[in-house]
Amino acid sequence: MPVIAGPTASGKTSVAIDVARRLGGEIISMDSRQAYRGFAIGTAAPSAGELAAAPHHGVGFLDPHERYGAGRFARLAARWLAGIRARGRVPILAGGTGLFLRALTHPMFEEPPLDPARRAALHAWLDALEREELARWAARLDPALASRRRPLDRQRAARTVELALLTGEPLTNWMTSAPPERPPLRTATYVLEWPAPLLRERIERRAEASIRGGAWPEEVRDLLACGLDGSRAFDALGYADVAALVRGEAGLDETIERVSRATWRYARRQRTWFRHQVPEDVVVLRALDGSTTPGQLARRIAADWRESG
Repeated sequence: MPVIAGPTASGKTSVAIDVARRLGGEIISMDSRQAYRGFAIGTAAPSAGELAAAPHHGVGFLDPHERYGAGRFARLAARWLAGIRARGRVPILAGGTGLFLRALTHPMFEEPPLDPARRAALHAWLDALEREELARWAARLDPALASRRRPLDRQRAARTVELALLTGEPLTNWMTSAPPERPPLRTATYVLEWPAPLLRERIERRAEASIRGGAWPEEVRDLLACGLDGSRAFDALGYADVAALVRGEAGLDETIERVSRATWRYARRQRTWFRHQVPEDVVVLRALDGSTTPGQLARRIAADWRESG
C-alpha cells in the first residue's frame, strides 16, 4: 500500500490526490487533527475541491471532544482499508503523524476491556485537570514511559493514567508484553522532503495567508462561539495563538510569527521522525527536490507502485 508522508506544508495532499487519480485510489488521512469537525483551516485539511477530487477517509468526521490516538486510528483504518479494497480501489495513506503510520506497520497491543462507566467517570476527572497536573499523574503511574517521551501531550498523558488505573498495569507493560491487535501492514512509504529554508518559507507563507487573510481567525471565532476552546481538538497547533488574536490579546504580526515559529519546530520534529523512525521493513522513496511538481512526484510514485505491485 502506498503511503505519502512528510512534514507539514510539504505538499502531501496535492501529491496524494494526483496519485489517487492515477491509481484509482482512495485516501486515508494519517493526520491526528484533520479528523475533527470545524478545524479545517488551522490543520490545513483538504479543501472541498480536494475532497471532491478523490475520496477521503478520516477527515472532518470526529466530534472535537473525542479522543483520537494511534490505536483508534489503526482500528478505523483497518475498516477503511477493507472497504476500499472491497470496492476494487487502491488505498493510499497520506499524512504527517508518524505514530499513526507505525500503528499500522507495527500494530499496537490488543486493548483490554475497560468498564464504560468507570472510564467515563475517570475521563470526567482527567478533563478537569490542568495539563501539568495530568502530566504529573502520568509520570507517577508510568515513570518508564514518562522518561522516554517528554513532554507527554495531554492525550497520551490521559491514556497513560487511564490504562494504569483501570487495568492495574502501566501502559509501558501493555506496549511491551501484550500481543498485537492485528497483523502488521507492509507499505511503500514515500517521504516528501524539502530543503529546510524552502520548507520554512512555505510554512511562513501558509501562516501569513490563513491568518492575515482572515480565514483562520474566522474559524476560531466560530469555535469560540460554540465553546470549543476547551475541547481536545483545540490543542491543535496554533489555535490558542489565533484565539488570543481574536480576543484582542495579541497582535496580527505577533500571531503570525508565533504560529510560524511553532509550526517550524513541529516540522523539524516530523523531519527527524521520518528520517530515523520509519520502520526498516517498509520501502522508502525520498523525493529530495523541493522544486519537483506534485504531478511529477505523483507520476513517479504511481509508476513505482505499479512496478512493485
